[in-house]
Amino acid sequence: MNNIFQVLKLDHYTVKTSYPRIIMIYFISLFIGISTQPIVPIFMIMFFGVSISGLTFSIIEKNSCEKIYGILPIRRKQIIIGRYLYGFILGIINLIISVVLAYILAMFSQQQTDSFILFFSITSAFCYYTFAVSVTYPIYYKFGFSKSYIFITIPLYLLILLVVFISDKFNFNETISQLLIYFSNHYVLFLFCGLVLGMFMLIISAVISYCIFRNSEL
Repeated sequence: MNNIFQVLKLDHYTVKTSYPRIIMIYFISLFIGISTQPIVPIFMIMFFGVSISGLTFSIIEKNSCEKIYGILPIRRKQIIIGRYLYGFILGIINLIISVVLAYILAMFSQQQTDSFILFFSITSAFCYYTFAVSVTYPIYYKFGFSKSYIFITIPLYLLILLVVFISDKFNFNETISQLLIYFSNHYVLFLFCGLVLGMFMLIISAVISYCIFRNSEL
């Protein structure tokens, strides 16, 4: 457990110099939210959060920091767990900040935000973040950041294709309508299901990344 914590600290210090850029994303999302809807920052921050979570790979590759992880008495499995845990924590922090910004915007603009819409926004934004991280991390481990950064939008396209495919094969609209009616009275359950789904995707992705990373050189 201590080794995993060391990986978390190392990832944090690696990305620390890029935190001002992250703060800029918060301000940009806030200004766009002012001119649109209070919930917009939730989606924007979580969307750009995928790029933020990839900064660790970018900086490590750019500065050839892989050897630092190789020198430390840390197993590859612990590096994977630490990296995914860092991405998960970063996502939770971004989600909390985005919700706070949404509340501030709603309060100052005096716009009423429906509780279900807020919970739906939080859950769907978090699920997209975990889905995107789950897709991009194994690609980074396989091909490196510089060669695969162009594919960072793949999760968004995959999600669109998945929705289109399901819509054609199943009675998607009716199913979604029934689910929305049910979850409109069960906000917490909806949020919990999103959290479980997100963690499940991250665990599957971590296993795939480990299978790739264990045979690579540090």
